[in-house]
Parts: sequence; structure tokens; C-alpha cells
Amino acid sequence: MVGAAVAAAAVAGAGALTVALDDNGQGHVNMLAGSGDAPTNTVYTQPSVSAATMGATATFTTPSSVPPVTEAVPPVKAGA
Repeated sequence: MVGAAVAAAAVAGAGALTVALDDNGQGHVNMLAGSGDAPTNTVYTQPSVSAATMGATATFTTPSSVPPVTEAVPPVKAGA
């Protein structure tokens, strides 16, 4: 019960602060800057990024018909 009362008070407080401090969008435009570190009220320029190049990252070969290890054998047995 106490937790529910505290949560309800927190929600009511957040709502009251939102109503008290909200100015219906006035002044929010001046807080935004243009592209990069440009001053406010400038034209936004979309940054351009070159395409990624992966290069040669793998060499393809025909796999061997025999597996390199036929059976895994531990070097030490437990309890020995």
C-alpha cells in the first residue's frame, strides 16, 4: 500500500511539473543548432559518409576430405 501511494505521488508530481514548466513548444526551436557545432537558426546540412569497403577478408579453399582430428582425447584423465 505504501509503495502504491509513493508511486501515485511521484506520477502526480511529474504531471504537475510538466504542466507548470511546459511552455507549449515556445522557445524550443532556439535550443537546436544547425549541423555540427553551427550556431542556432542555421540551415541543416546532411553529413555525407562514403560507402564502407570490406576488401579481401577471407581466402576460399577446398576443404580436406579427412577431418584434422578424428577423436578428441584429453591429455589427462580425471582421477588419475
